Amino acid sequence: MENNTPPHTIYTRTMLLILAVVLLLASVVGYFVSRKLPSNQNSGTTEVHISPTIAPTLIPYPTQGLFVISMRNGGGSAQLGQPIIIDIIATSSKDTVAGFDAILSYDKTVFERQSVQNRVDSFRIFTYDRSNHLSVSATKNLSITEPIRFANTPLLSLTFVAKKKGTYTFSLKSVGNESSKLVNESAQVTYPESKDFRLEIK
Repeated sequence: MENNTPPHTIYTRTMLLILAVVLLLASVVGYFVSRKLPSNQNSGTTEVHISPTIAPTLIPYPTQGLFVISMRNGGGSAQLGQPIIIDIIATSSKDTVAGFDAILSYDKTVFERQSVQNRVDSFRIFTYDRSNHLSVSATKNLSITEPIRFANTPLLSLTFVAKKKGTYTFSLKSVGNESSKLVNESAQVTYPESKDFRLEIK
């Protein structure tokens, strides 16, 4: 039996098969090359990432003046069950004062607060009892027109009774959004320096 397939038909099929293989290889190579290239090169744009060489710093709050915690009878020890008077004393530097906040933190499981006494008659105080601290805000009486400055001035006297022996700390540091501060006549806020007060109960 004779083969009636023309020679040019066999040639055409061979060329088509070779072309199909070449296209398949080109597709495979193109797929792997595209996976290795960054995505931003496909869009024709170049993205540049710049990392800072110096970590950013926050602008600190203005610090001016001084808050001091002290015990009325001096020293740093008291007897169990006896009244303890804690004074908060302020120095406002050159600024006049129109208000202040005192955020006093202490161990409420040990100290039972008896009273809070306002020591500056030119101010009206507002007391807020928080879960772990006491917040006292004060505003200058509207009837007072002369400027007021604090110079080692007692602001508050707080009376406590201790229920447990040990050494404990009273602090005026910030708690959450509340901060101990001074406010001047222009409503500008400054944050006095302060140190923790350690009290031993015997």
